[in-house]
Amino acid sequence: MFMSPQCIACGENEEFFQHLCQSCYLESNPILKKKKDLEFVVCMTCGLLASKGHWTKFFMNDLNSSKIYPKLANFVNQEWKFHYRPSKIEVNHTERIYNEDDELISVHGMVVISASPDPFVPLTTIQEDFVININWGDCSDCQTRSSGLYISKIQVRSQNETTSEELDNWGSEIDKISKEFPLSDGKNPLFRLIQIKNGLDALFRSKSAAHSVGRIFARDKGGLIQVTTEFAGFDKSKSKEYPRKQVVSVALPKYREGDYILIDKHVFKIDGYSNFKIACLDVMNKTLRRMSIKLFDELNPKSLDMDFEEYQIIHFETAENLAEIMNLSSYDTQFVDSTELQTFSEGDTFWGIVYEGRIILKNHSD
Repeated sequence: MFMSPQCIACGENEEFFQHLCQSCYLESNPILKKKKDLEFVVCMTCGLLASKGHWTKFFMNDLNSSKIYPKLANFVNQEWKFHYRPSKIEVNHTERIYNEDDELISVHGMVVISASPDPFVPLTTIQEDFVININWGDCSDCQTRSSGLYISKIQVRSQNETTSEELDNWGSEIDKISKEFPLSDGKNPLFRLIQIKNGLDALFRSKSAAHSVGRIFARDKGGLIQVTTEFAGFDKSKSKEYPRKQVVSVALPKYREGDYILIDKHVFKIDGYSNFKIACLDVMNKTLRRMSIKLFDELNPKSLDMDFEEYQIIHFETAENLAEIMNLSSYDTQFVDSTELQTFSEGDTFWGIVYEGRIILKNHSD
């Protein structure tokens, strides 16, 4: 007669692993070692959430939304101690807890944790409750807005590594343009510049001025502009949004004036940006091509990752339109098309790049 497998510890007709039921197995191999309450700071003005001193992209109302669940699961994974690493942590639900004054004091929820101490052990799932304690504070943006000054901002961001000198120059240009859009009292609408890594934030007292200044700056720099909004206030008791503030984002182009790029095996030099267009010089054909920034990006340009080096002309092969040149650093010689070297003589030196047997001369202005 067939007998159902029984747990050797409790006698239940269930076998999970090693002749133990799941409950008895978890007693000797618990997933969770120690759990602790989580902490959030909520901005009293806009409801923005912060954890460990860093403001997140979530707001207080998101605590009732499943879109914040992955963030909460990540907090649990970071803050709790486990005997072995969970393979999956999912938040099941959350519930906001208020005090007698209808003030949010904490958030309670349930988390589902799946783990296995060994590849040969089936995945085990447990449920644990968690608590998020709420503290109140002021985010940096609301602290600035409370002064009555910060209404809109321009965010300038670059894909390239920038120097302090470049950031200073951008700030000076924005300041100069801003003076063309004075407030009703004649004052400059720009009141603060904040330098960050590879970018700059310009805080304004006027939305229309920030939009105009951002557009002019983007136009002259070849940047792409996008206007969005952010929370300007939040009533934590009524979950009501107040009017939003404007953010003018300027994404600067990857390539700078003077850079050499490849488009369909043609070498171009970035000649400059103006009126949301880029001018590219075909260095072989000496033709200037202007196009929109969008079209330029669609052509999938690539950087010409080569440095200018000094060469000396050994001699010309006139019949074959070739010139033998020597690299003055490595002393290697090679034959190249002599078209770009027609104004030189044997023995002359020049600075250039060799690309597919042709010379790209360095201009005196580079």
